[in-house]
Amino acid sequence: MNAPSQPAVYNSGTVTILVRNMDEAVTFYTAVLGFELKSRYGNEFALVQGPGILIGLHPAPSGKGRDGQISIGLAVDSLEDAMKLLTKRGLQFIGEIAEDPPMRFAFFHDPNGVELYLAQETAWR
Repeated sequence: MNAPSQPAVYNSGTVTILVRNMDEAVTFYTAVLGFELKSRYGNEFALVQGPGILIGLHPAPSGKGRDGQISIGLAVDSLEDAMKLLTKRGLQFIGEIAEDPPMRFAFFHDPNGVELYLAQETAWR
């Protein structure tokens, strides 16, 4: 398979882990592993920075996903532009764009079933 001649433009990448307890997870990654807490949004989301990796911590939704499930996020400037490019390459997205201000998400899977998502930060409305 040939590599695409024009890669999609990603700003950064994040491995997101679904957690059962946000305080416990933040303490583990910061106090135990020594990672830096980059940001925390209550019990909704936290970012920790380790050597060469950015990890998002997100509560496992009830009845959807499971504790410890991992997904990979790719930040983009425009969901629509990135989705158009990736769709041309044969990628199929799951559902519609998810709006969760100040973020927008588009979800898909790799051939092995690993969840990935594109993320675009928007202004608060």
